[in-house]
Amino acid sequence: MNYFRRISCAIGFCLLLPATSNADLITFNFTGGLVVTDPLGAILVNNGSPVTPIAAMLTYDTVSGLGSSGLSITMSGGFWGSGATFHDISLTHVSGSNLITGLALVNWSGNTNMPLNIEWNATGLFNAISYGLRAGDIISGTNLYRDINGNGVGDPGEFLANVSSATPYSDVLQGQQGYNSLQGPAPMAATSGSTGLDSSTGLGGVHGYIDIGSGNSMHVVSVTPVPIPAAVWLLGSGLLGLFGAASRRKTS
Repeated sequence: MNYFRRISCAIGFCLLLPATSNADLITFNFTGGLVVTDPLGAILVNNGSPVTPIAAMLTYDTVSGLGSSGLSITMSGGFWGSGATFHDISLTHVSGSNLITGLALVNWSGNTNMPLNIEWNATGLFNAISYGLRAGDIISGTNLYRDINGNGVGDPGEFLANVSSATPYSDVLQGQQGYNSLQGPAPMAATSGSTGLDSSTGLGGVHGYIDIGSGNSMHVVSVTPVPIPAAVWLLGSGLLGLFGAASRRKTS
């Protein structure tokens, strides 16, 4: 009976503990650019511009390192005579680094949901998260702003920090190929590690560089705490310890 009293006390103590909030689910509205290259590395022009403007919403979990975006953007010209739609990005943080890998889906010429592999240098995003984001904050290029007056713009007096955003690989490509309308640093800058469509799609060698916040912004819509109940973990470990002690006494 003494064992059951100990277990009951452990349960009561654990239930009194508050939940711990170890994660934040951050939602952004973002703008940026998409650059697509053919298997020879040449930029595919879309309506006379090498950069297709993009805008969508993105969510990111600061503990699981997982995120997603319902982006949907169509290159209406220059894609070998047919439009291509890039949509629905999934994100995964590469542990121990400032890299995020992801997949975007591509529809083109009767093919649907072909996976496009992308890698981002997310130094700017992670530095901004470490600074402490809240709703209304704006990451624009290398700058983090707190939009105090609520006008949706990062004004000079609202500057908080330089978050050291990286230069997109697509900017390097544009410079090499004679385009001088570079996007500038991005909180999530697509890197040369973006392997594009694999050979199984029949379009191996086609790369899509989706730069998030490049020359534009990531605007924080909300920061939602994701509680992880401490009681659950402590209860489990406490009960295991008590049962172990009881078992040892019975067998001694």
